[in-house]
Amino acid sequence: MSNVVIMVWMQHLDAGLGDLMRGTVYLHHLSKRMNFKLIVDTQLHPTSHVLVSCTHEYSNYVIENRSKIIHAINLGENNPLIVNSIQNHLKQVNNHNPIMITTNHNHNVPALLSAECKQFMRSILLPNDAFKTYFNDMRNAFKIPEQYSIIHIRVGDHDLVTRSSIIANYRILHGIVHRELKTTPNLFIITDSLRFKYYLKRALDPVLKDRIIKTTPIHLSYANKHTDIERIKETLFDFMLLTNATVIKTHSAYGWVSGFVHWVSHIFNVPLVNLKSAANQHMFIPMQSIQSIQSMQSMQSMQSMQSTQPTQPRQPKIQMMRLMHMPMRASLRLMKLQY
Repeated sequence: MSNVVIMVWMQHLDAGLGDLMRGTVYLHHLSKRMNFKLIVDTQLHPTSHVLVSCTHEYSNYVIENRSKIIHAINLGENNPLIVNSIQNHLKQVNNHNPIMITTNHNHNVPALLSAECKQFMRSILLPNDAFKTYFNDMRNAFKIPEQYSIIHIRVGDHDLVTRSSIIANYRILHGIVHRELKTTPNLFIITDSLRFKYYLKRALDPVLKDRIIKTTPIHLSYANKHTDIERIKETLFDFMLLTNATVIKTHSAYGWVSGFVHWVSHIFNVPLVNLKSAANQHMFIPMQSIQSIQSMQSMQSMQSMQSTQPTQPRQPKIQMMRLMHMPMRASLRLMKLQY
């Protein structure tokens, strides 16, 4: 009998990096409840270019048996597929192979991650030596100091994937960014929208000078592991910047906090401020970080993990009215910011 469950990180149109972290946290929680060994396999995902190799005894088995991977993406809250599949697997006395699952499910996980879960997740997200060098070079090039904060603007998949821009929204977001930069020292801008970065550059706002992280983002579920390697590295540079930030301030086009920053906050104990919530005062403060941010203790509420990012539904179609639409141009599709 095999008691091994492998969480296989794969590209799925409805499962970005945040979703895969969420599904991994869920399976780790289940592993403690159901007494199985959890292995995370990243070799089929673009992050394998920059993360420490997690080679394991079943690495070849995963490659040779992709068709056996259970795709449990966007399950309903009470869908028993994952639990039932693992239970059936554990009952098979003569089966010595692992069960493989890829999921973004996160039902009934405690609001606060255990120290063991955090350490497990951090062990998966370790950068390899080559990427450490790349990260340090990029950080020096952008003149990012030791102590810094991040404002993360999640414009949405309509912008990141289809490159469909809503200029009226850009104006609103520019106002939010301007306000936060004026009140928060060493605050740098990360966004999933290259077009929004270009919009901010053209705004000629002196407050934004040297504050835009000049990377070219890509949705990792759509990235080509071979031809998009530079954009993959730049997106993971953004991610690693978040893990080391003093505070993350975030605004999302959706009704929940982006998983890209949500799970960084919980796994790496980075305080997270949701700028979109009522009165812009919603803040999640990991317990390990409270003493280091006493100046922020006047915030009135510390919501649970589920309150900021519901498991379901996955990002719906955008319903915002397109007041002004930026024309599509081939030159913008892989546009690099020039400063």
